[in-house]
Amino acid sequence: MLIEAFNHILTARAKIKDFKFHDLRHTFASHLVIAGVDITTIKELLGHKTLTMTLRYAHLAPSHKVKTVNILNDSLTSSSTSQNRKGCK
Repeated sequence: MLIEAFNHILTARAKIKDFKFHDLRHTFASHLVIAGVDITTIKELLGHKTLTMTLRYAHLAPSHKVKTVNILNDSLTSSSTSQNRKGCK
């Protein structure tokens, strides 16, 4: 009964066709990666035996990769600035 109601909302209101409940696994995994959850934890939450399978579900848009590189850059820049201040004292 719940599945029929869910499918009705998808098709009648949201106009989504060919949706499978299983599709939500990709969304779940991607949202976890975007939130910063490590891939091993995501693997465990999805119940996968291998990281290879998890990586199929946890793909991201290129913009999230750029964001991650920027975070690393900021961290390294901050660390470098901190070390320079210590050397000046």
